[in-house]
Amino acid sequence: MTATPSDSPEPTTDQEPAQPAPVTDSDGAPPTEASAEAAPVEAPAAEAPTTEAPAAQAPAPEAPAAEEPAAEEPAAEEPAADAQPTDEASQAPAEVQADAAEGQADADASAGETPAADAPAGDAPAEEAKASGDGADAKPAEKKKKKKKPTGPDPSAIVKRIGATSEAALEYVVNPDPKLARMARKHREAVISEIPPVTAGALLGPDALCRHFLASAAAGRYLDLFHLWELFKLFPDECKPVLASRQKAQEKARKKMQTATHLGLLGSAERVASDIDRAAGLPWRWLQEILEPMGPAIRQRPVVLAAMLRKDPSFEANVPEDPSDRWLAEAAALRESGQDVPEPIDTLLGRFADRLPATLATLSMTHDQYPDRVPALIDRVDLGANDIAAVLAWARDHGHGEQLVGRIAEEVRSAAAENRAEGLARWKSWTSRGVELEMPESLRVPTLEGLDLGRPESADLIKAMVDDGADLVPQEILDGVAGDNRMLGEKAYEAFVCAGFTDIHLPLVLEGNPMVRPETRCPACQAWTWVRPGHESRCPHDGMPLGSNPDQQAAEAVEAVDAAVSTIDPAGLQLDPPMPKPEVGERPAAPPPPSAPVDAPTTNDAVPATPEQAAPEQAQPEQATPEQAQAPAEQQPAAPEGS
Repeated sequence: MTATPSDSPEPTTDQEPAQPAPVTDSDGAPPTEASAEAAPVEAPAAEAPTTEAPAAQAPAPEAPAAEEPAAEEPAAEEPAADAQPTDEASQAPAEVQADAAEGQADADASAGETPAADAPAGDAPAEEAKASGDGADAKPAEKKKKKKKPTGPDPSAIVKRIGATSEAALEYVVNPDPKLARMARKHREAVISEIPPVTAGALLGPDALCRHFLASAAAGRYLDLFHLWELFKLFPDECKPVLASRQKAQEKARKKMQTATHLGLLGSAERVASDIDRAAGLPWRWLQEILEPMGPAIRQRPVVLAAMLRKDPSFEANVPEDPSDRWLAEAAALRESGQDVPEPIDTLLGRFADRLPATLATLSMTHDQYPDRVPALIDRVDLGANDIAAVLAWARDHGHGEQLVGRIAEEVRSAAAENRAEGLARWKSWTSRGVELEMPESLRVPTLEGLDLGRPESADLIKAMVDDGADLVPQEILDGVAGDNRMLGEKAYEAFVCAGFTDIHLPLVLEGNPMVRPETRCPACQAWTWVRPGHESRCPHDGMPLGSNPDQQAAEAVEAVDAAVSTIDPAGLQLDPPMPKPEVGERPAAPPPPSAPVDAPTTNDAVPATPEQAAPEQAQPEQATPEQAQAPAEQQPAAPEGS
């Protein structure tokens, strides 16, 4: 069998290389001529050029083999037993070497292919040392790469310095920061994408900011046209080329302004008026062209008409002959704001002052400018407005309270005539606000017809009727309501309790009501606190159960005590004799715990004795135990003579 270089066993990197075995023949004698002839066969293989890295497959040799120079290799004529093997081929078993000697022809044919096992002995240790990292030429481990520090200024710092609004950008362009102006181009390009567009435009200069304002206005933010004009006045040379090259963007911005103006005339006219006051230059010329064909719409909005007259006194001011309530309200608000009101608008406002909406602002303005028109405004006050309390207070302070209270009383009477429940609710609402109103006659009839028994004002009315002597039984009313509707019965019971009825109790139908949790009932009156918020603050019983009288309960308690005492027979009492006072003696020592040492202090050792305990005491005879009683007589101590 012919052995090839790949068949030779190779030790793994995890095991040490095998020690070279002494070279002998099959009889145990020194090598013969066959082994001497095998040495020249390996010489050409050692001189052949290596085509593969031997370090990846060769194990790390021992220290003596690595330090021996390659020049001291034995000659080919010397016996193989005297030679020191340095490669894996010499470390292989003898049987493999014998097979290699028999296959010289195959070895000569494959001389051009140099396996990893036939590498020169001088190069193998160094390469193996590099591969294992234990040699002298091993490279140090690479250091971890540190994160690169960000170059250039922080984007948040730039936004903080310049700002993120159009006004702030204009201020910065006028007075730029020298440090940001000297920023390198690569740093500027890196930070532009991380800051707002208006900030980036201000950072790059007036021409970039002009491009931003124009693009923003074309996108729909037409107010940037006013900032663009301010920038143009400051830097005309930088802005002219930008405007000349972007005619389409200017046309888009003009259309956006026209749309916003049309919508403002139909809705928020104050925005259109502020645009007129602010516009100048090219934006004002565009705005004039937009508003010129919209004269009828401008006359219906006094705020816009006043702004046009302030901006262009030659504008034709045709006010309506019969203004609407909205027109009068806007004109009154314009006067209240303190702005200059043109004469045509002021004249028309004074003529129709009695038609103004009755608000605090119009009442104050009319009282100052047209005092004779105030009563007409009082008749126009909306009694259901949210600020009616403030209007009522103003009317009292300025001498028009009786007129307004008369209107309220008339409204309550008309409501009570149509619906007792609604009239009673309105009467209760106004009286709770401090308005002194007499109850309408239709509500004083001693009947429950038309009343909502679940409302608190109905309970107050029933209480007043009962106090006046009406033939009404509150408990019967509650039982009837609860029998028909348990939810309405819960509401009526809570309202009756808060109205001040003390001789009522929870209807039997409502006891154990599955809709009510026991913990949600008032502990004082058993009313369901969820039917109306704030029952705890309205409950008049303060923790005392409903239907109980404190004085009567105290008297009953005294009578019960007296009755119990009167039943006691003094003659039949057997008094126990007084207990004798025990003699003070030393308290027996407590045994130490099982885990405590023998010499541990006991309770008496730890606590000092009192003077009485320290005094000598008379010895008390101890009782004999059963074991002592059975002991022989000779073991008992003899009594002294003369005792």
